[in-house]
Amino acid sequence: MRSALLLLLSCLPMAAQAARLLAVTTDFPPFQSASPQPWGLALQTAQALAQRNGDTLDIRFLPWPRAYQIAESTPDTLIFCLARTPEREARYGWIGQIAHNDVVLWRLRSRPEVNPHTLADARRWQLGVTAQDVKARYLLQQGFVIGSNLQESSDDGSNIRKLLAGRIDLLPFSSSTALHYQLREAGLAPDSLQPALALPALSGQLYLAFSPGSNRARLTRYVAQFHRLQQQKFLPRLRQQLQLPPEAPGQP
Repeated sequence: MRSALLLLLSCLPMAAQAARLLAVTTDFPPFQSASPQPWGLALQTAQALAQRNGDTLDIRFLPWPRAYQIAESTPDTLIFCLARTPEREARYGWIGQIAHNDVVLWRLRSRPEVNPHTLADARRWQLGVTAQDVKARYLLQQGFVIGSNLQESSDDGSNIRKLLAGRIDLLPFSSSTALHYQLREAGLAPDSLQPALALPALSGQLYLAFSPGSNRARLTRYVAQFHRLQQQKFLPRLRQQLQLPPEAPGQP
């Protein structure tokens, strides 16, 4: 009887802390996707973390500008996948790294004349970005102008279609894994695109994160559970299950 009571009492703190948390994201397979049902490396990791913390997630797939706006203004919101940048560093609660963010300007293989040697050189061509995304902000800081040499869309899929249709010349894209996955799903050969210029200043990591102003104790619990998932090789096993290539050494 005593042991049963102690077990019950040990469960009370988690029950008291349990919450239904808002999670915002955009369709970015294979990291997160709403179709045919919610799935993806980041999304399933977020679900595992919530379950281990006794929480449930209200996952909303939105255009990235809207998802980011909600995260900016709504504490205790989970957002993924979010690039970890210096301007965001102190404001967001970083839970754990999901994937490497290798940002590259891509061109059609059939257009070798689109060959920028520097980012300044790339201003001669039309680039397509997702509004409010870190790549859009960076390019604006580097002298690109919306409506002149920079076109905004609400999602990555629109930009891929623009590139294939010749409406833009260069596609700045986060994660070659995601790009190649989306090309294959569209029935296109991954080698139909070719890297034109790497953007190392933007390359880094993609994270699960809590929005500014979120509860610090909850963040601490989620970080601890993420470390446990790492110890259990959760991400490599999930990558294998989703038939994704392994990350490079040193990546999750």
